[in-house]
Parts: sequence; C-alpha cells; structure tokens
Amino acid sequence: MSYCLASAKVCAGIITYNSDVSRLRENVCSIISQVDSVFIVDNASSNISEIKDSLSDFSVEWTQNSENLGIAGALNQLVRSADKHGYEWILTLDDDSVCSDDMVARLLTATAHYDNIAVISPRIVDSRKNSTYRDPGSSALTEFKEINMCITAGSLTNVKAVLEHGGFNESLFIDHVDHEMCLRLKEHGYKIVKVNSAEIFQEFGAESTRRRFLWKTYTQRGYSPIRVYYHTRNSLFMVRKYGDKFDSRPRYFYFYLIFAFIARFIYEPKRFARLKAFAKGYSQGLGRSVL
Repeated sequence: MSYCLASAKVCAGIITYNSDVSRLRENVCSIISQVDSVFIVDNASSNISEIKDSLSDFSVEWTQNSENLGIAGALNQLVRSADKHGYEWILTLDDDSVCSDDMVARLLTATAHYDNIAVISPRIVDSRKNSTYRDPGSSALTEFKEINMCITAGSLTNVKAVLEHGGFNESLFIDHVDHEMCLRLKEHGYKIVKVNSAEIFQEFGAESTRRRFLWKTYTQRGYSPIRVYYHTRNSLFMVRKYGDKFDSRPRYFYFYLIFAFIARFIYEPKRFARLKAFAKGYSQGLGRSVL
C-alpha cells in the first residue's frame, strides 16, 4: 500500500516518569524514523540519569521538570514545543508505547478522507494479552471510524486545534485528560478518527487482574490511593460535564462507580487509604462543576 503524506510536518512527544528504560528505548526505536523530531518531557523521574543514558545515542529534545506536573501539564509542554518548531501534528506516546513500522503514514491517510480532524487514533493492541483495546465509542473494524474519544497513546493530534481551545485541562492532572480534550474539541466541530490499519502496542495494567463480584467481573487495577482519588474525582467530573458522550448511561454511573470500588476494595491492599481517597474524590467530583 502506498501513502500520500503531502507536506504534513509530524513530531513525536513522549512523557517519561520513572520509566522502564528498555521499554522506553524500544519505543523510541520504533518511532524515530517515522517522524521529523522527538520531544521528551520528564516529570521528575527518580531514575532520570538512567533514562537519559539509555537514549544517549538518539537525537531527542529534552524538557526536564523539577516536579511532577501530571499528564496534562506535560502534554501541554509537548504541544507548545511542537508549535514552536512549526509542527502541524504531534504523535503523543506513553513511555511504554511501541509503534508498528508504518503507523504514522497509515494515520495520515485519514486526512484525505475527513476534514477538520483534531485527533487520529490507531488500533491499540495490549502486547501482554495480544488483544485489542476498545476505544470508547468504537465498534466495527472498518478502515476509518469516527469516534467520541480516544487515549493519547499513539494518537496524532492537531497542534493548532489543541492550542486554540485551551490546551489539556491541567486540573485533571492524570485520569481522563485525553478523553476530556477529545470531547471538548468535538464540541467545537472537530472530528476524532480511528484508523484500524494503524497499530500500536501497549502494556495495559501490568498489575491488573480480573475479579468476579456478585454477577459482574471487574478489573482490579492496583491503583495507588492518589490514583484512586484522581480516577474517582475526574470520572464524576466527566459524566457531569459530558453526560452520555462520556458514558452511555450517565444517570447510573454514580452508582456504578461506588459498586465497582467496593468490588475492588475487597481484594486490594491499603484498603482504608484507598477508601479515604475514594471518598475524597467522590465528594469533590460531585461538588465541583468545573475543574
């Protein structure tokens, strides 16, 4: 298959935080020949020297934060760097992402079929399970699919669209940062498109296991208490702000979140620290209309 890349300028952006250096190196190896530049923002990793040493033979541009600014803050730094250097598109990657050989070229084919695209997402494969991650709003495996939202890993993002509409919401810090950006851009008339022929390999939830509670099976994610707080608070913010665009049954989501937490609470360690984090996140998620 041949691809018409036109004159699109594409860079890649990676956020590092206490990264597995071997997986990170594999990530950079997989993408560096597909883009014009690679920008890396480090969120105050404790192993930053090891991270930099592992990539010393690659030409990458570093931004090193003295504190953890969260996913949203680091994404905004990457987008601003892309804009400063004249890039139209930035491919955002997790530090454990591994791209297929022609992923960027395949993603760019969507621009010939759709106007006003904000984000182009690949098909995401869990490399630990050899299974496909199902993006919210995605269904049949057609070549191109308009979706409501996607994760940032492997997504080709329109730099101007993000900057013109306020950037990523730094108050969210980590959870649903990507989903919120997608839904906000869609409200302004942009499209989010998935290209199923483009593949990226991720390692989802290395600590996660599946547990059955009553009639339903849940994923035990192994979240730290602080992650429980952000996930709970931000999930409620999203369902209050975006309703059924975020969750198909928004009125039931409040009860589902409690039920799912109880199911995981039974099996996970640090139970009371997690319970305290959940209660705080739930209270703030209900009490704050805008983050």
